[in-house]
Amino acid sequence: MERTAKVSLDFITLNPTQKGVFGDNVIAEMTDHPTVFPTPDVPLTELTTVNDDLKLKTQQALSGDKERILERDEAEKKWDDLFRKEAQYVDRIADGNKLVIAQSGYHSTSTEVHPAEKPGQADLDAWGNKGKGSIHAEIKPLAKVRGIVFVASPSPIDSSSLSLKNGQLRIGKGVAGDMEVILTTKRKVDFQGLVSGTTYYIAALGFNASGVGDISTVIDVVAP
Repeated sequence: MERTAKVSLDFITLNPTQKGVFGDNVIAEMTDHPTVFPTPDVPLTELTTVNDDLKLKTQQALSGDKERILERDEAEKKWDDLFRKEAQYVDRIADGNKLVIAQSGYHSTSTEVHPAEKPGQADLDAWGNKGKGSIHAEIKPLAKVRGIVFVASPSPIDSSSLSLKNGQLRIGKGVAGDMEVILTTKRKVDFQGLVSGTTYYIAALGFNASGVGDISTVIDVVAP
């Protein structure tokens, strides 16, 4: 039997660059769900400041300068502390509900070695952006998901065309020609540099340690 879900603290093991990306996602998701998370223990403005500081210090540390590296390490410690505190807040609000945890941008876990089930089918929406050759795609919050694959293909996609194995996208006979793929923890992405005036078929699927969820309904969008 599946046990009550809690917020996973695996994000503490990410490297500083990955933490910056993870932090962006948490801030975006909690901002998008103010009625679910009305009074965070750590205000989102404070999380944003700490996250932006870590990203800046991580970039500066690439120079190899010892002082810059120490500054990055201090910024990372502060990041760890505040994002761990916010995870505790999300745990209280979620009260074991995996979907609520997913709406926060954090990941859920339990005492099971792997999630009990694969993610469900992604609920996708997509449309052309104002920018030339740009299409926006997003899915609704999806429980049990650890990552999301978004695909934009100039040829039709059928439900058996795409699968994921060992982190690699496998393409079946239903996809041909140039294809754009974005693998991310975020549920909102923008495809850039597409051929203007071309119809693209947009799809998404979620995955976790137990496998890959069903591919979303495919949406066709003409690139602006």
